[in-house]
Amino acid sequence: MRDYNGTVHRLGDEALAEGEAGPLLRAQLRSHVLGEQISIEGAAAAYTYDPDNLRRGLTLARLGQLTRTPRERRADPGPLTEIAEAYADLADRRPAGDPQRIELLAIAAMMWSLAGYQANSTALADVFVREVRTYFSLGEGQVNETPSTAAPYRIAALTGAVLQRNIDEVARLGAQARDELTALGRRLVGEAVEGRADHADAAVLAAYGLAGRAARSLTALWRSGDRTAGQAAVADLRKAASVLLDASVADTWTLIDSLAHVVDDIVATSPWLLLRRAATWGRLWERYLKALIVAGHPMTQVWPSQRKALEAGLVDARAANLAVTMPTSAGKTHIAEWAILHALAPRPGADFGWLAPARLAVYVVPTRALAAQVEQHLSNTFELVGLRVSSLFGGTEHVRYETQLLDFTDVLVVTSEKLDLLLRNMPELAARLALVLVDEAHQLDRSERGLRLEMLLTRVRRNTPDARILLLSAVLPNGDDLARWLDATANGANSASINWSPSQLRTGIFTWTGREHDGQYGAIDYGNSGPGDVFFLPRVLTRHLKRTRLFPTAPKDVAAALALHFDRLGPVLISSPTPIKARAAARALGTALKDQNAPQLGMQADNDDNDAQTRVLVRRLALSAEIARHIGGAHELTSMVLGGYAYHHGTVPQAVRHCIERAYRDGTLRVLCATSTLSQGMNLPVKTVLIPDIWRNQGVSIPVREFWNTAGRAGRAFHETEGHVVLIAKDAQTAGRLRRRYLDRSNIEPVISTLAALYSHLARARLGHSPQTEEFTGLELGDPDDDETSRWADSLDIQLLTLLAEEVVDTPDQDSLEQAAQALLGETLGGHQLGAHQWALQPLARFSARRVAAIAQRIPDRPARAGIIRTGLSIQGGLDALAAAEQIAATLTERPDLLAPEHWPELQSLVLAAATTVHELRRTTDEKSIHATVAAQLAADWIGASPLTDLHREYQLVLGAKDITDTTSLIDKVITHDLAWVVSAILQLLELLRSTPAEGALAVLPAMIKYGVGTPTACYAASIGIHDRAAATDIADHYPEPEPTFTAFLDWISQLSADDIRAITTPDIAALLIRSTERRSPKAAQTLILRGSGTFTSHLRGVRHARSAHHLAHLPPRTALDLVRDRSNAADPNAIRVVHQGRHLGWIAREMARPLAIVLDDTRPAAVTAHLMTDTAALTQSPGGTEQLAARDAIQLRITLIPA
Repeated sequence: MRDYNGTVHRLGDEALAEGEAGPLLRAQLRSHVLGEQISIEGAAAAYTYDPDNLRRGLTLARLGQLTRTPRERRADPGPLTEIAEAYADLADRRPAGDPQRIELLAIAAMMWSLAGYQANSTALADVFVREVRTYFSLGEGQVNETPSTAAPYRIAALTGAVLQRNIDEVARLGAQARDELTALGRRLVGEAVEGRADHADAAVLAAYGLAGRAARSLTALWRSGDRTAGQAAVADLRKAASVLLDASVADTWTLIDSLAHVVDDIVATSPWLLLRRAATWGRLWERYLKALIVAGHPMTQVWPSQRKALEAGLVDARAANLAVTMPTSAGKTHIAEWAILHALAPRPGADFGWLAPARLAVYVVPTRALAAQVEQHLSNTFELVGLRVSSLFGGTEHVRYETQLLDFTDVLVVTSEKLDLLLRNMPELAARLALVLVDEAHQLDRSERGLRLEMLLTRVRRNTPDARILLLSAVLPNGDDLARWLDATANGANSASINWSPSQLRTGIFTWTGREHDGQYGAIDYGNSGPGDVFFLPRVLTRHLKRTRLFPTAPKDVAAALALHFDRLGPVLISSPTPIKARAAARALGTALKDQNAPQLGMQADNDDNDAQTRVLVRRLALSAEIARHIGGAHELTSMVLGGYAYHHGTVPQAVRHCIERAYRDGTLRVLCATSTLSQGMNLPVKTVLIPDIWRNQGVSIPVREFWNTAGRAGRAFHETEGHVVLIAKDAQTAGRLRRRYLDRSNIEPVISTLAALYSHLARARLGHSPQTEEFTGLELGDPDDDETSRWADSLDIQLLTLLAEEVVDTPDQDSLEQAAQALLGETLGGHQLGAHQWALQPLARFSARRVAAIAQRIPDRPARAGIIRTGLSIQGGLDALAAAEQIAATLTERPDLLAPEHWPELQSLVLAAATTVHELRRTTDEKSIHATVAAQLAADWIGASPLTDLHREYQLVLGAKDITDTTSLIDKVITHDLAWVVSAILQLLELLRSTPAEGALAVLPAMIKYGVGTPTACYAASIGIHDRAAATDIADHYPEPEPTFTAFLDWISQLSADDIRAITTPDIAALLIRSTERRSPKAAQTLILRGSGTFTSHLRGVRHARSAHHLAHLPPRTALDLVRDRSNAADPNAIRVVHQGRHLGWIAREMARPLAIVLDDTRPAAVTAHLMTDTAALTQSPGGTEQLAARDAIQLRITLIPA
């Protein structure tokens, strides 16, 4: 756009800075709109802004910004975000369907897009598209299309589809324009003859034709990366805008001209263009981008945050270790995917032999719940391109059979505890590591988990230097420091600190204003939301005297009252610092609903969509019944969810937490009262976060890091343009303190190494103050004197023993041991941070060497010591476990009959009783005030698959459990974590003593304890993702043979037809079972599929179900067969039918169908041929006849791919 020597730009800046669209006027507009949206209490404020004047100012500002070059706007969007927001607010001030509102929505969506906020653009485009159709329709949803209205409607619809990034709809509208343009032109000529059309209508029709061609070109860019087509789309839109401008068609010109700018940005930020910088760019990357389209999650642009990560070297050839700090929902998932692809893809010129099982990418998460979520997401994407994703559920227990999953895994999702244990027990795994990606990397901070993660990464850097390490976190203020630790040679260039987020985050503080009196108002001050975003929301709440006190006053009651208002905007999260306070907030919300005579959220009388309300009510009833199945119908959560709200914290049973999370995601629940369990990476659709309380207990407040990690949940990308975070203060003084501490991001605590913190504590304890440089000489550190640092020191002992060579540990030369310890400690994050502060490592090395030497003297037997180290237990715990194993070994020597299946209950009791003597379990039972015999009996009943309600009823008195969630929390900590860990350690040491690995039920006892099921088969079902105890047991009951191996169980699952699977379980679990078989696909065949050429074999499955054995018996070898995509298959969307002359024979084996499906779905698919390899006639001559053809893997096919 012409700037006339800077005049347009200058006038636009003036209008935005101090003119008709100045900051105070925009703030009034924002306050007015938000107040109406949440329905504030009391009379509205006296706003002085004029909407018409404001729009004129915004028009100047918008045109001024369009004079900047696209490159300038992408580098610095400037005030585009403020302009977009103000346009959206003006649209909200007008009624639905109003033409001005529709135009304002379109402009707002396009301004958000130009500012780089594609998700916001899409959210507004969804509204725009709905209202455009309503505006142009005449009853029954039919669009009233005359020749003069068809083109404007089509242009508006096409604009909306582009802004929605709806590839299929853009393609459809582009094709429609091509097909109907000539006919519309003839009809328009007829209207012109009759005087009902003029030159302007002809210009609009011409613009429509050009826009349609642009749509077809844009589709080619999105689907195949044709940049020339993208540039052609921009050229056509600019030509269309010129035609409209010449004809003075202002409104349509605004749409097309702005759309040309948007499409220009789409072309420039296309992933097909920007990801080509990857040193590994090739067919796998192309398949990946196409797979996202097939999966329904197309990626049309690289976000600004992602571009910064690319610029920091995410996919460069060097593949340096990297630390990335970016807000929640800012595109971290795609960054992780790109890092994984880069690690596993072949380098240019390499043969596809790279896809051997050797290379492994590991995705480390802090919690088991997050591991399940990440595995599901990555599976949906990567398994379409042939990469197999698995997660190993659990923590520090070692279950031997589960490690078989690693043979069929390219991407492994685990907790740091599990990865630590795997590397201890499978040192050969280190050689496979190509990438270790750590999500929520601030978990490196001071804690026992942080120390384990720090030493784990040190081990990876030491033993597998070629493995790349990538740290991701939303709250890592010293990311550059961690980056220097990971790679000192990069001098901090391997750090990317990104502040951009896909939706605007509004942070404010609620407080009561004025003196305390009946009718006192409360307001929200959004004074810290950022430049141009300062505004004030008055009279949000009113409180009145209730008996002798003002209500609401307590933070939980204020939060409940605010939640009822903000619920009108979207899902609300009330974040509480403790489980007790989360439960109290939920109860307060229930009381608030009753006081308003509205027992259910989202069931307002003014909601005209009765069908939608009925569907929600039905889902809530089903949710309540599902929760009742786990914790009983009398529990308060079963009634809370009927009202549309619930609480969520670590003591709620995992199965119930999953139910609640799923219901919150799909809108069944509208308000969730939760602790920080949801801030650790969980992906939930939150619009508003309310924080009523920051105090965990007296004198201990939540860290600033935790506040911002929770705040980052607000604002759902692609659904909302902004999120709200509101801290609740009791008075103005408290509000000031909260603002200074929590709303200033610079207060986020840096990540400090646990090792450095341990050293600091020991030095201060020794000296009484922080040591000076000269005091390090000769400083002797004593053993820690408190529980926390004692645990840190014990954990460090085990980590050092793991990393130091046995010869060094056993050396009598103390100086050599100290030097080795100092060298090792110098490679840790602690060594890096201590060095930066000029703290000498010698005292810590002497301290560590002394403790390691003492352990070597205490356990001189190297095999025993190595066995203890592999368990991950403390030294004392390891010795206890060794004694327990010796006791069990002696018993088995006297009574070998205990190993017989009929004596399994007795052997199980023996092992459980022995486990209660181990330090780690004794420590936990002491903390929980549980007698060891009670823990053993509870574990036996848990393994026996007793329902949680029965366990609570039987044990609540001896456990002191007031609520079933107390019982389940205790089971989770004492039984499924610590007891499973201790029993697995005892079994490892028992194998060492007896030189014989455990077999049968004994071998899987740790898994039985972890999953709460009583048979190996049920454990196998749980290990592949079926964590519902009853469902896992039910699947096991259908297995036809006794005592299968894990491999045999997986083989059985893979041969079941989709109908067979649906008949024995639920649709969700059926999907899990199908995916578990898909990941076992042969690597060689996947390689050929990714290459797009070659021949491989696959088995024909489902012959019995297809009733095709008789037909197959008459087909000679090398008969040509057809492969047909079975998209209507509800159980398997990747199913491929095998057909001969129209006769359905069965399906391609599921493990091969998923990667092959993307080839068949390609817009330019390779030629795929299939031939029968098996001599079916000969097979039918054997006993069993044609039934032999229905046996597992009886029929083999040869499949050939020929490049298009």
